[in-house]
Amino acid sequence: MASSSNGDIGTTGPSSLARRLEDIINAYYRGSRPPYSKIAEEIRQSTGRTFSATYLWELATGRKRNVTRDHLRVLAEHFGVTPDYFTDEEVSERVRRQMEFAVALGNSKVRTLAFRADGLSEAGLDALLALVNAMSGESDSAGGHRRSGR
Repeated sequence: MASSSNGDIGTTGPSSLARRLEDIINAYYRGSRPPYSKIAEEIRQSTGRTFSATYLWELATGRKRNVTRDHLRVLAEHFGVTPDYFTDEEVSERVRRQMEFAVALGNSKVRTLAFRADGLSEAGLDALLALVNAMSGESDSAGGHRRSGR
């Protein structure tokens, strides 16, 4: 990726930065997303660095795609990810899967199911997995744990 002398990072592709920023914001606030001004204030409080609400909005909506390494570090620090989350597809995909898992574990019924499944025999786990797959319309014919359409 191109980098200029002022520390700007070239565009990360058509709105990939915006998508990743939106994903992390949505996961971080889980449905109770505050306005950008509040998020910018929280970034300032957690990192000690000033981050303009307008600039945050421009990045999150794809209106601005050039971002400095310093701004990426500030965003990463606040949201608890590495700066690579914003620039590396493999890293962002791994983090996205971790966020999905964390959201799923936020559901008390999913947590209860996971806790109760712990300690089951291999046959019991296979039967439970087959039941869950059948109820969600998934196939586990290859022995993998892949969601349809992903």
